[in-house]
Amino acid sequence: MTFGEILRLTREKKNLSQEDTAKAIEKKYRIRMSPSYLSMIENGTRENLTVKSLNALLDFFNLPFESALSLFKASNNENCLLEEPVRYGAQSDKARDEHELEHLPDEAKQLLKEFTDFLIEKYKKTSV
Repeated sequence: MTFGEILRLTREKKNLSQEDTAKAIEKKYRIRMSPSYLSMIENGTRENLTVKSLNALLDFFNLPFESALSLFKASNNENCLLEEPVRYGAQSDKARDEHELEHLPDEAKQLLKEFTDFLIEKYKKTSV
């Protein structure tokens, strides 16, 4: 079941129209939400929601985050979830830094090494 379908069923269970829902969300969360936007979400024609809109809808209808998993699909229709948690940007930062370091002049590489050694020594002494 898609997020839109879950949203529609939940809204209908609460006997709310799309217009009433949109107005209530605008008032409670102070975000722009139109009935047509809500309709597009429910019909699956709008899947790239803003974080604020998604959070507001989940909170308003008291839905778990898992109900929105259909919004996070890979192009091959498999959920884009990692088995292991990864710190945001950890791999990309490291790869980018290594790539940029390769192109530094030798003098800059030496200065960077000396500064790194200095910091390691300085904080090794203060953390003991």
